[in-house]
Parts: sequence; structure tokens; C-alpha cells
Amino acid sequence: MEHILSKTILISQTIELIAKKHKLSIEEARNRFYSSKVVEMLDDDETGLYGESALYLLSLFDERLKNESEEWILNLKDGEWPIATINHDRTIVRGIVIDDENNFYFVRVNRDDMFGKATLIETSGGGVENGEDLETAIKRELKEELGANVNIMCKIGVVSDYYNLINRHNINNYYLCKIVSFGDKHLTKDEIEAFHLSTLKLKYEDALAEYEKCRNTPLGRLIANREIPVLKRAKQIIDKDIFLL
Repeated sequence: MEHILSKTILISQTIELIAKKHKLSIEEARNRFYSSKVVEMLDDDETGLYGESALYLLSLFDERLKNESEEWILNLKDGEWPIATINHDRTIVRGIVIDDENNFYFVRVNRDDMFGKATLIETSGGGVENGEDLETAIKRELKEELGANVNIMCKIGVVSDYYNLINRHNINNYYLCKIVSFGDKHLTKDEIEAFHLSTLKLKYEDALAEYEKCRNTPLGRLIANREIPVLKRAKQIIDKDIFLL
């Protein structure tokens, strides 16, 4: 009886700490805590967690959530164009960008080139410049293409894919970013005249539908195959990872 009572008090104290640290209601904090793996560990008496402090459980809770968003890798092939000799790699940064109202921001691309004529939805991003680290690169790209100043919430993962048509291997580093403010865009001449870049602001379900709609071209299918899994992964992180709120 005493053991059960001490565990109940520990859980209550931990939930209060979660609510205070992450600015949640007690009910929201309780829901987050009971959906976490820490509860499973706490229920196992052999872990001895019921003898730890609420501060320790809070740190364990945060660490478990953070680990869930790390080390996610997706490897894809190009099934649209014939297999070719790949002669170069391109390191790319891309952002799943959100605001306080859970809107998602993308770029609309209208292009007519060797890949064919296509209207596309794509995450904002681009190639990493010489001497640039990934986080500096993603902030620069989002400022240039969306005019957005952002905070990087976490790295979602890496998608490796191929564009056989141009003999290229793409190493796409995806980040979950939250908008702080908007300013001027700084688009390149090609982005304006060749790709006709504009901003798309969509809810999650509308974004998924837009990717499916753009599967009507070979390039659209390659992009959808790469980005739909990333968007779904980002939504899981947003829904579960309370330090993003």
C-alpha cells in the first residue's frame, strides 16, 4: 500500500513539473506523460524508478521524447527514369516549417525543363554551400525562399534519394522549424524565372492531399515519395514532443 501511494505521489509531482516546464495544462501534461514510455518503465518495479525523484523522471521523460525524433533514415531509388551512373552527390537541407496555428509552409514550383512540365509542392530548402554547417544552411534557405526567420526545433532525419536523369544522389537533411517572423524573400533568378517559386500555407491534411495531387508527373512522384514520409514523421514529432509547443 505504501509503495502504491509513493508511486502515485511521484507521478502527480512529475506531471506538475511537466506542466510547469512546458507551459501545459495539468490535463495536457497528464496525457503526454501517460502516453510516454516512462510510464511503462515506472510500472516495472525492477527498474526502481518509483524510488527516484520527480525531477529525475522529468529529465528521463524529456530525453525519451527527444530520442524518438533522432536517427531516422529513409533510402529511396529513382523508379521514374532508367538507372544511370551516379557521378555526384548533393548535400541538401530542407525544412518542415510550422507556425503557432499549426499551419505548414511549402513552396509551389511551376517548371518546364528536362524533367518535364510540372506543378509541384515541395519543402523549402536547397544545397549546402561550401564551409556552411547544416543548421546555418537551413536558416538561410528558409529566409531566402519563404522570407521566414525560424527556430530549429529538431532534426527530423535524412532521406537519401536519386535523380537518375541528372546522374545525382541527393542527401536530404530534414529539419522541423518554427516561424519566428517574416521578412523579405531573396529568390535567385532561376527560382523566379524558371521555377516560379511561391509560398504555400496549408493545414496538415491539405498538404498530404496536395502531394498526392502532384503525383501526376514523374518528378512529382519522386518528390511525393520522399516528402510524404517526412511530413508524417514531423506530425508524429509535433503531436508527441511537448518541448515543441
